[in-house]
This record gives sequence, structure tokens and C-alpha cells, in this order.
Amino acid sequence: MKVNKIKGTLDFYQYDAKKYRYLQRIASGVAESFGFREMITPIFEATEVFVRSVGEGSDIVNKEMYTFIDRGERSITLRPEGTAPVTRAFVENKLYAIPGIHKFYYFGPMFRYERPQAGRLRQFTQFGVEAFGGEHPNLDADLINLNYQILQAIGIKNIKVLINTIGSGKARENYVEALKLHFEPHLSTLCEDCKQRYQKNPLRMLDCKVDCHSPIMQSAPLVSNYLPEEDLKYFQDVMSALNFFGIPFEKSDRLVRGLDYYTNTVFEIVYDDPNSPLNNLALSAGGRYNSLTRDFDGPDYPAIGFAMGIERLMMVMDELDITVSETKDDTITVITLGEKMKKQGLLLTQYLRLKGKRVEIDYQSHNLKPQFKLADRTGSRYIIIIGLDEFENNQIRIKDSWEKTEILIPVPELTAFFGIEGEKYAYQK
Repeated sequence: MKVNKIKGTLDFYQYDAKKYRYLQRIASGVAESFGFREMITPIFEATEVFVRSVGEGSDIVNKEMYTFIDRGERSITLRPEGTAPVTRAFVENKLYAIPGIHKFYYFGPMFRYERPQAGRLRQFTQFGVEAFGGEHPNLDADLINLNYQILQAIGIKNIKVLINTIGSGKARENYVEALKLHFEPHLSTLCEDCKQRYQKNPLRMLDCKVDCHSPIMQSAPLVSNYLPEEDLKYFQDVMSALNFFGIPFEKSDRLVRGLDYYTNTVFEIVYDDPNSPLNNLALSAGGRYNSLTRDFDGPDYPAIGFAMGIERLMMVMDELDITVSETKDDTITVITLGEKMKKQGLLLTQYLRLKGKRVEIDYQSHNLKPQFKLADRTGSRYIIIIGLDEFENNQIRIKDSWEKTEILIPVPELTAFFGIEGEKYAYQK
């Protein structure tokens, strides 16, 4: 019986697997340069983690979560996003007791039961960061700066940074009431999702992809008209800091986030190429969430974060022909001549691997042709050849396939050639 992968999932192998890990390395490296450290949380959590944080009326909780009852009669959910688990870990492990701003990043699979399409999968990967403690416009801007710099490091230049503020507290409550008054006479003309959002969180109606261009949606009141001077000043300072960092951005009055925990600063970075089918594809998004730790019965601890879609980044890399090198300068293939030399080749392979070199060897063939084919397939720069003559004269032959050179050196000089410290290699005779 033929068994295929589940719809909405992907297999990564060969070059795609290398590209996947390349994005992980780039994003993690840039985040660490900004002072972030890795946090690893379970792939599944108690369902309450997401109902509390993401919002009981959200699309994720209502329609998209992979939830099941385990053998202990507990409701368990595969994580649909990363912020709630990291916040749960932050509170549960009492990390708030340590003074200062706590900066974490994560990388791993998320799960949502969505209709599979370009950029939307049922298992997808996110790289995300969360910063707990500290509420200042400079921190907000620096987090957006981090997101921007990761994309620059990958090589994705044509992007658009969209930012907005959605307020919090009483001002936000007043804005929600204004939205309800605006949409109520027109509910019959809106999509079914918007009708449900009207009852549970009208703010999410502004994020509708179906009715986004309708006159009713376009004429909705703006949140900026309901915010106090303090919130507006904070947002103005965020924009000033972004200008100082040299980050180009657009203020987007209709931008909201689809999760309940967001407050104040929100942002999204989209691919910007009007001639591309990927135009306006959201590559990353995030914002401030100043009350989420309280939802987990922790202390009041302001926070801000963002997440990037790895598979979406891979799509854009393909379109822009951004490639990842599949070879390393020290990639080596060991070739042996004759059956007697195979064990010497295996010993040399083991020695070089333990010294940090990437080394391949044909385990069974004694003929040259298949061994040279192995070197071609693996993209090896160096080819080490051990024959009976080399063995008896305590020499080793090294070909550089890039420089098209070949040398014959004494075995003790092998370590100097490859820059290896410590004990020298010697044939076992």
C-alpha cells in the first residue's frame, strides 16, 4: 500500500533541508548578536495555554487547532504558535524573578488545520523572538530592527515594513464599541467569519481577507482617533526610533493582529514585488503584548515579540534565486587503491572526521571510477588517494579539484596541510 505525506505538510531533503537549516542558523545568529538566547518548549501543551492567550473567539481556537484527549483524559493541543508556550515557560519557571530584560528566541514546527495553499501549511515552521520586561519605544523599534536585519542577512531586500498601534485598556474598549456601532447595520453584507468576529472580537474584522476592500471595511473608524495622547506619543517615539535605525516603514491604520494578546505596537513585514505572485506575502509579524503574563497567573510583565514563517522565506529565496552553498572548503573524499588499502582509508577517514572535517569514503569499491564519482556527487574539494606505493613510502597524495593541482607529501605533513592541531596522523603498519 502506498502511503503519502499528510496534506498540508512538506518533506525537506537534500538541498531543501540545507536551506531550511541555513535559515535557522542565520536567524539564530542575528538574534544572538542582539542578546537573545534560545528557549525550547514542548510541541504540545495543555489546551488551556492557547485558549487563555490566543483567545477563545479566535480563528485559531475555533477552527484551526489540533486538539485531542490523551490517556489521562487531559485536553492536549499541538502548538499553533510560539508566544503562548514561551510565556507559559517564562512564568512557570519564575524567570521574572531575575532582574532585567529577558530575551529568548525559538525555532520549530507549529500546527494549524488550515486550507493548504501557497504559504499556508498544516505543519509549518516559525522562528520567533520574545522580549520580557521593559516597555520603551526604543525596545519596540529595536525588535523590528532585528526582524529587518534577519531578512537583510538572508538576502531578501524588497520588503515592506508596516506598523500600527492598537492601544490598550479603556481606550481600546471604546474603539471596539465604535467598531460595533459601525459594522452592526451592515452585518448581513459581510462574510460569515466577520459575523462571528463581531460577537467575540470586532477588532479582528479589520484583518478580514474576504471583505478587506469593501466600502464598509474601508470606512471603519481609525483606532488613532480613540487613543489617549500618551499612547499616540509612545507610537510616535517608536516611529522616530525606526527612522534613527534607518528602517523604512509605512504606517498602516488598518493593521491589526489576529490574536487576543496583542496591545499597542503591532507590525508586519511583507514581500514587496508587484510583478510577483508572492507580492504582499507576510513574511513575519508581531507586536507588543503587555498583559499575557497575567493570563498565566504571573506578575504584570510587559513583553514584545515576532515570528517569521520559514517555509514562506524559502519560497521567496527560490523566487529571488538566493542559493545556499552545498560545499565547504575542507570537504574531502578518501580514495583507496586495492583491497589492502581500504582499512588505511577508513582509519584516515575516522581521524579527519574527529578533527572536524567533512569526509566521505566508498566503503566497498576498490576501483577508481566509482570512488571519483562519489567525490563529484559530494562536491569534495580535496581528494586523498592512498595506494600501495604511497603506503610503503609513507606518503599521501592530495588532489585539489578546485585549483586543479595535485601534490605528494609525507604523511606527517598532512596535519599542516589541513590546519589540524594535536597528534599527527600515521599509517598503521
